[in-house]
Amino acid sequence: PIPLCALPPTTKQWYQRRVHGELTTNNNRGNTNNNFKMPNIKLTYFDLRARAEPCRLLLAYGGIKYEDDRIPPPWDAATTWPTLKPTTPFGQLPLLKWDDEVLCQSMACARFIAREVGLAGNTNMESAQVDEIIDVIQDLINAGVKLFFAKDEAGMKNHGEVTVPTALGQLEKKLVSRGGQYFVGNNFTWADLHTYMYVSDLPDKSVLGGFPKLANLVERVANIPNIKKWVETRPVTSM
Repeated sequence: PIPLCALPPTTKQWYQRRVHGELTTNNNRGNTNNNFKMPNIKLTYFDLRARAEPCRLLLAYGGIKYEDDRIPPPWDAATTWPTLKPTTPFGQLPLLKWDDEVLCQSMACARFIAREVGLAGNTNMESAQVDEIIDVIQDLINAGVKLFFAKDEAGMKNHGEVTVPTALGQLEKKLVSRGGQYFVGNNFTWADLHTYMYVSDLPDKSVLGGFPKLANLVERVANIPNIKKWVETRPVTSM
């Protein structure tokens, strides 16, 4: 048998589910003699962090091997996006290919991976609480992106000086209300990882000075071995 201590978190989870008959091959439920097979995964996105980074961080955490397929961004003269776009289901990236299935929409892809690696919450309520934090972060990201591409300098200034600190204060309060260590269930979840992703990309990280619990959470997530390794070795991109 495969020693579970030697497997990354997700492989452990899948192996345990296979042993207990929850994963099947050729309809042989409970047959533990089936060959264990990791999925064939390909993540396609532009050569940016942006909308694909939640998936990449989750895959890194789970120790899951995948093809990190990157194309030049749309504004790059070398981009292949005009040719690729019509072949995608919704004219968007990222695309997550998981064996024979293809998923679209960045949050749908990330939420699926979060479930696979055990970071989506242990109950329906915990899953909703994880999504609550994810949605707060996504609101901040989407607002910032809209202002950036609109070249709204006054709006971006207000976003950085008012909107972001206000939201971080609200997140700090929520974190404290749930024990001060993690956002959900007193366990590490995607909510913590997504918050880390957002805060670590803020242009002015001094804003965290007023939120000690949040700053401590971000530091702890940054030091998770698989996360630390990915961040230190991932391609350097502008955004």
